[in-house]
Amino acid sequence: MLAFRRSGAGPPVVALHGFTHTGAQFDELALGIGRTVIAPDLPGHGHGASAPASVASVVSQVAETIVAVHTGAVPIVGYSQGGRVALLVADARPDLVSGLALISTTPGIADPADHGARAQADRDLASHILAVGIERFLDEWTRSGITSTSHLDPAARRADLVVRMENTAAGLAAAVEGYGQGAQPSLWDSLASITVPVVLITGSEDPVYTAHAEAMVERLPDAYVEVLEGARHNPLLDTPELVTAAVSGFLDRLG
Repeated sequence: MLAFRRSGAGPPVVALHGFTHTGAQFDELALGIGRTVIAPDLPGHGHGASAPASVASVVSQVAETIVAVHTGAVPIVGYSQGGRVALLVADARPDLVSGLALISTTPGIADPADHGARAQADRDLASHILAVGIERFLDEWTRSGITSTSHLDPAARRADLVVRMENTAAGLAAAVEGYGQGAQPSLWDSLASITVPVVLITGSEDPVYTAHAEAMVERLPDAYVEVLEGARHNPLLDTPELVTAAVSGFLDRLG
């Protein structure tokens, strides 16, 4: 079972963070959705830095955590890497999942050549993290590309970095190599079997993941897309109030 944070009050919802974050990524969300948020530190992150980090182990550890905190199925909120883990859990253990709120999520890489290239890129990234250390890596990670936080005001950027610094270089290297997109099997062909309600939340300034969401909704039996105006790849940072409204509305539909 994974170490987790518990906050809020009401029926439980499990929240799975993204790469380089911890369960603390959902602290603000927990204040506004009227639920008890169970937010584990996924393998390789935070208090789970030494947990086994592989696709099979992350699925089993999240499943064990759900069983430990609740009898029956729960909604899962997942962001990016956490969203992919949520899909893996829903595919492997549908008895534990009552709905999915997936933020900036893809079900993996379908093309074998692209998948192989990503696996090598993830191995290279793991080696780089170990070589440069946690502080320099996080500085690089948050300054460029879709993971950049440079657009945030300085106080918000510092607060976000404090959370990420709870991680270790060894843990993040294990996480990206063990269950990053290069290690995860593609679930594109499995989406039709995920019958629980799903909301796919993306940012209007993240066209790549919005396109993924629009493709996914065509395959999922009960799903819709919600695009948050002004958000980039991480709406939890960019437009937290809009994420809270989107997730709350979805959970209200579940009952």
